[in-house]
Amino acid sequence: MRHIATTLALTALLAACLLGGCLEGSTSAAPQTAVVDLGRIMSQSRAAEAGRAHLAKARQRLEQGFADLQKAWAKAPDKEREAVLRDGALTLRHQMAAEEAAVQNVVNGLLLEEVKAWRKAHKAALVLPRRNVLDADASLDITTDVLKGMDARKAVFPALPVVSVKLPGEKGKTPETPGQANHNAAPGAKRK
Repeated sequence: MRHIATTLALTALLAACLLGGCLEGSTSAAPQTAVVDLGRIMSQSRAAEAGRAHLAKARQRLEQGFADLQKAWAKAPDKEREAVLRDGALTLRHQMAAEEAAVQNVVNGLLLEEVKAWRKAHKAALVLPRRNVLDADASLDITTDVLKGMDARKAVFPALPVVSVKLPGEKGKTPETPGQANHNAAPGAKRK
């Protein structure tokens, strides 16, 4: 019985040493984990700032397009004008959502490229968003390094939308909106 107890104690000690890396000659370190504060990236990076500026310009263009649509259809019969304005507003709202998604994709792409480059350079096993970690040592936060990497690069966003207005009485099929195959633009507004 004493032999079994001694064997179990030695087995437990060996397992603890293996897990803790305390065996003599052990050179493998535990894989490194790092965290990135995504909120800070999205509020402080030049790419996110440029994205916000791009979206402000896109929103301005789309709002101007809607104003032009309202002006062009101001004297049309009420029922027809309301339908055109409703469809135009819906089309422009969808376009703004597409613009927001495109900007987010560009910023996220830069972020992921920088995180991956940092992880490979530092031979880290894992990089997590800070918000998904209950607690971490400050030395594991690589946000500053990622920000520097992102800020050294230029974010390139898609071209700003161009809105054209179909005037009352124009005949023919409304052209398709580029990038949205098989999705016709609203009767009054479309993107070029």
